[in-house]
Amino acid sequence: MSNDPLAIGAVLGELMQARGWGRRLLVARVHQRWDAAVGGVIAAHCRPGWLHDDGVLDVLTDSAAWATQLTYLQGTLLDQLARSCGPGVVKGVRVRTEPEGRRRHRR
Repeated sequence: MSNDPLAIGAVLGELMQARGWGRRLLVARVHQRWDAAVGGVIAAHCRPGWLHDDGVLDVLTDSAAWATQLTYLQGTLLDQLARSCGPGVVKGVRVRTEPEGRRRHRR
């Protein structure tokens, strides 16, 4: 065992991997950067849901019209998320309309 100092980044990286925190950080990154990645208009009507292990992101919309619109914009949405969150973080999008009682108030 060596007493040589270790780089903090390497130690934190190993700790995150060992504890399974890497995935949680990716999910947090998507949620944190959502508004900037997709723009204010889309963010006012849609929000990110769960990011699955296969890279598919559930996107929750406030109406069927927005669900349809996002279905057409999936390629653009994936490009924007790749630029904002990193390539390969979000590999696909599954668009759903939120039930009325579960919708969050928008800004």
